[in-house]
Amino acid sequence: MADVFISYKRENRAAAALFAGALAKEGFSVWWDEQITPREAWDSVIEGQISVASSVLVLWSPLSVGSDWVRTEAHYGQRERKLVPVKIEPCEPPMAFFLTQTLDLSGWDGAPAHLQWRKLLTWLADRRIPQQDVPAPGAAANPFRDTIGQLASGEPIVDGAFINEATPAGTLFRDAVGTPVMRVLPRGQFVMGGAPGDPDRTSTELPQKGVHIAYPLAIGTYPVTGAEFSRHGARPEATNARPPARGWFKSKPPPASAPLQHGALDCAANCVSWLDARAYVAALSAATSLAYRLPSESEWEYACRARAAGRYSWGDSISEAHACFGRPAPSGPIPPGRFPPNAFGLYDMHGNVREWTGDLWHESHDHLPPDGRPAIDGHGSMRVIRGGGWSDPPSMLRASARGRATETLRSEVIGFRVVRELAKGNAR
Repeated sequence: MADVFISYKRENRAAAALFAGALAKEGFSVWWDEQITPREAWDSVIEGQISVASSVLVLWSPLSVGSDWVRTEAHYGQRERKLVPVKIEPCEPPMAFFLTQTLDLSGWDGAPAHLQWRKLLTWLADRRIPQQDVPAPGAAANPFRDTIGQLASGEPIVDGAFINEATPAGTLFRDAVGTPVMRVLPRGQFVMGGAPGDPDRTSTELPQKGVHIAYPLAIGTYPVTGAEFSRHGARPEATNARPPARGWFKSKPPPASAPLQHGALDCAANCVSWLDARAYVAALSAATSLAYRLPSESEWEYACRARAAGRYSWGDSISEAHACFGRPAPSGPIPPGRFPPNAFGLYDMHGNVREWTGDLWHESHDHLPPDGRPAIDGHGSMRVIRGGGWSDPPSMLRASARGRATETLRSEVIGFRVVRELAKGNAR
C-alpha cells in the first residue's frame, strides 16, 4: 500500500519522476506507472494501486487536463476523498474540479523550501495520519506543519496555510495575525433539539431532528473578541444599541446617551448586529482569500454539544464554575477561555455572549435541513441566536435553547463566532 499514487500524462513523465523522487526523500511511499512490469495487466494494476493509496496526486498540465485517463483517476480520488491536485504547468483544471483546492507548483525545480511544496507535504501527511472520530487535545502531529503559537492550555496553534479538508479533527490554526483561532471539527451526526426530559424545553426546540455533518469544517475556538472585530469589522454609530434583558425576545429602547461598545479588546465582542457580523466575515474572507461565514444553527448546536446529549455539554446541571451567566448589568462580557472547554475543545459555547447564526428564525425545527445547512427558506428580518449570555439565566444557556433577534439589533449581550470551510476555494 503506497502513501501516494501519482496520476499524470505520459508526456509529463519527467515531472512525475521529480515528484516521486522528492516525496520518497521525505519518507513517503510512492506508486506511479513506471513500476508496472511488462507481464502485468495495465488496467488491473492501476486499479488495485489507486484503491489502496492514501492519496491520489494528480499533476495537472495542459496535456493532462485533456486526458480522459487522468480525469478518470482524478474523479476516483475526488469520490474517495483522497484527491490532491497540483498544477505543474499554467493551466485551468477541468470544470469538475474548480471548487477543489489546487496547489500551484508550476515550474517547481525540487526546492524543498517552496511554500506550495511544503503545503503538499502537509496535505499528504494528513491523509496518512490515522483519523480519530473524536478529537483529543493536541491532535496528531504533522512534521511538515508550522507551529505559530499556542493556547493558554499549551496546545499548539498552527499556520492556517497548511490546513485542508484532511487535517485531523482537533487541530488548532490561525490564518493570519489578528484572525480568530479555529478548531477543526470531526464529522458526525447528532440529534438536534430539546430532549423529552428537559423541563425547560419549549415548542421552538421541536421536533427533535437527526442532523449529519458530513463535510470538513472548522469553527472559532472562542467567540470573536473585541480586538479581532476591530481589525476587520466596522464600528457603526450607536443608534440602536440595546441593554440586556431577561428573555430571548425582550428589548428596551436604549438610553439617549448610551455609547456603543464592542467590548474590551480581550473580551468577547458585543453590540454587533447580524449585519455587522456578516460584514465582518465577508471582510475576513476577502483579507485571507478563504471562505469564512457564520455557522448554521445545526453546526452551532453540533459544536456546542460535542457529542453530549444533556442540557449542557458537560451534563444536566450548571454552576458558576461552568460558564459566565446571571451577572447584573452593566457587567458585560468577559475574556473568553476562563471556563473549561467542551469535548471538542471549544470555549464559551454556553454563556458570555449569545451568538448569531446564519439561519432565519422559524418557530420550530420543521424547516431544518438534515445536512447541516442553514434554514433560510422564507422571508423575514429575524435571525437565530444561540448559547445564552453573561446576563442570562441557566435555561437560556442550554445546548438546545433558541432565541431570535432582528438583523439590525446591536445588544450588549449578543456576539458571534465564525466558521471556516475547508474544502472549497483555491489554495493560497
